[in-house]
Amino acid sequence: MQKTFFTIILMLTAVPLCWAQRLPSWMNELPKASNSTIVYVRESGEGKTPSEAMNEALLRVMQSAALRIGRPFDAYEVDIALAKGGDYRAISRQYNIPINKVDEYETRLTDGTIRVWVLCQLATSGSVPPQWEKMRRRGEVNSWVSLVKSTVVPGLGQMGKGYTAEGWFTLGGELLLVGSGVGSYFMAQNQLDVMHDATTAYADWNAARSTYNTLQTVSYIAWGSAAVLYAFNLYRAFTMQPRRASGIAFAPSMLPTGNGTAPTLSFTFKF
Repeated sequence: MQKTFFTIILMLTAVPLCWAQRLPSWMNELPKASNSTIVYVRESGEGKTPSEAMNEALLRVMQSAALRIGRPFDAYEVDIALAKGGDYRAISRQYNIPINKVDEYETRLTDGTIRVWVLCQLATSGSVPPQWEKMRRRGEVNSWVSLVKSTVVPGLGQMGKGYTAEGWFTLGGELLLVGSGVGSYFMAQNQLDVMHDATTAYADWNAARSTYNTLQTVSYIAWGSAAVLYAFNLYRAFTMQPRRASGIAFAPSMLPTGNGTAPTLSFTFKF
């Protein structure tokens, strides 16, 4: 019984390490366009702030898009306009570069620099506007999927919606309460064995009974609290609004070397 219990705890602890955050699929492979007039462009930018990194990424997207469709483009002017808070859509229309930012992914490098990856749609034909769709990361914003996740592993749905800290606290609290309930139950059974032993002295029997009652009360409170927390966990997983995913993640990076740069992976953990 105890071996099975600890095996379950180990499994519940290991699963969120794989689910805490998955990189969006477009980081590895660009999505397929729904028609021949639409292509996807993925670029990254770095900066001291998220907005600075985003501006650099959008500038690179516009450069790539302009080169692809043969539009004249002044990177210096666009860089200044973005730094002043100009909207990229207005700027792209000015240069007749029809792009639409679909999704983004932010990570922090080891030196504190922020890197932002953006996925944009580009209409290769000037007369065809891009599809203004909002891509969803599978399992991160669907409330029913989040509910199923938190049903299997408490807190997992919250993690998928971007509330990593709440998800971990929910899982930790559930494991602590269930563990306390199970531990108290088995210790109470030990005291019950002492009470049933015919050789137990009267004073020891009274002490065992008092300890047994206390442990039984603790186990009931722990299990009841675990049930309440579990129900609240399901409510939160279904009703909370998704936000930008946080947690454990890896992202492709370029590491400076003596001969230039080398591909590597950057690690980030954020709430």
